[in-house]
Amino acid sequence: MNLKASEILQRFKGQGLILDCIGPDNVISRFAPIDECAAGDLVFIDHAKYLPLVRERKPAAVITNETIAADLREEAGLAILLTKNIRLATALVKQAYDDRDFYHTEWPRIHPSSVIHPSVHIPDNAVIGPGVVIGANVELGDRAVLMANAVIENNARIGQGTVVHPGCVVSHGCEIGADVMLKAGCVIGSEGFGFAQDEKRRNYRIPHTGKVIIEDRVVIGANTTIDRATYGATIIRSGVIIDALCHIAHNVELGEDCILCAHTGISGSSRFGQRVIASGQTGVLDHVTVASDSVLLHRAGINRSLKEPGMYAGGPAQPLQQYLKNIAIMPKLAEIWSRLKKLEKKVAELTGP
Repeated sequence: MNLKASEILQRFKGQGLILDCIGPDNVISRFAPIDECAAGDLVFIDHAKYLPLVRERKPAAVITNETIAADLREEAGLAILLTKNIRLATALVKQAYDDRDFYHTEWPRIHPSSVIHPSVHIPDNAVIGPGVVIGANVELGDRAVLMANAVIENNARIGQGTVVHPGCVVSHGCEIGADVMLKAGCVIGSEGFGFAQDEKRRNYRIPHTGKVIIEDRVVIGANTTIDRATYGATIIRSGVIIDALCHIAHNVELGEDCILCAHTGISGSSRFGQRVIASGQTGVLDHVTVASDSVLLHRAGINRSLKEPGMYAGGPAQPLQQYLKNIAIMPKLAEIWSRLKKLEKKVAELTGP
C-alpha cells in the first residue's frame, strides 16, 4: 500500500464522510489496530483513552472526530483525518483500501474444474472458482464472484458485484441482488419445513414451489439457511445483515436494514419491519409481525405480534423495563416462596378452623 492522506480526503469528502485533513500529507503503508501500530500506519481512534498510544507509537495518520483531534493537533508529523462517524469511516475506508481482493486470486479467472451449463453467459469480469457448478439459464451480473465449490442451480440470478463464498448453494429460481455477500456454507432456497400427516401420523412432504429473493447490499453469515417459500417468495430486503448459523423459514419477510445475530430462528410467514435488531438466539413463532425499529434482546421469544416499536426481552418477550424488574426478582423467588408459606400458615392460625 502506498496511499496519501490527501487521497482519502479527496475520495470521501464529497459524500461528507471525511471532512478535512490536518497536518502533513503523509504516506500510509498499512492499516493497523492502535495497539500494534507503527510509523507509516493509519489507525482509527474512537476514544480518548487511545491518545497515549498514538503519542507513543507515532502512526502516520489517524481518522478520528473533532473532539479527539483537538488533543492531537500539536503532535508533529501526524496527519489527522476528521470524520463525524468513526465507525462508518472504518467500514467505508477499509472497504476502499484494505479489503480482500476477490478478483485477483491464485486461480484462472474461470477455473477449468468448474462445470458451467452452455446456456450461461459469463461476464468478462466475473470470477468462477474451482469446482463451481452453474446450472441452466443462470444469470450472472458483472463482477460476480463464485468461490470454490459454490453451486448455483438452474434459473437462479446473481446480481452484479455479488460474492458467493465457498460451499454456498443458491437453489433453483432464487434471486440474489447486487453487492450481496453470501459467506461460506450458506444455503439459499432449500425446501421449507412443510409436512402433512394422515390419521396414523405418517408425514408427507408438501412441495415448496416458491423462491427466495435477496435484495441489494445484503450480508448473510456462514452456514445460515434461508428456505424457499411454499408459494410466492421468502424476501430479504436491501441492507439486511444476518450473522452465522441463523435460520429463516419459508415465506418470511425481513424489512430493510434489519440485523439478526447468531442462532436467531424465524418461523414461517413471519414479518419484520425495517431496522429490527434481533440479538443472539432470538426465536420467533410463525405468522408473527414485529414493528419497525424494534430491538429484541436476551434470547427474546416472540410468541405474538409486536405492534409498537420498542425494546423487548426474554421469553415470552416483555417490554425491556418490565423484563429487567422481573429478572431482578428471580434469584429471590425461593426466599419469597418461603416467606409466603410462613405468612399463609400464620393467617391460617389467626383465622382458625
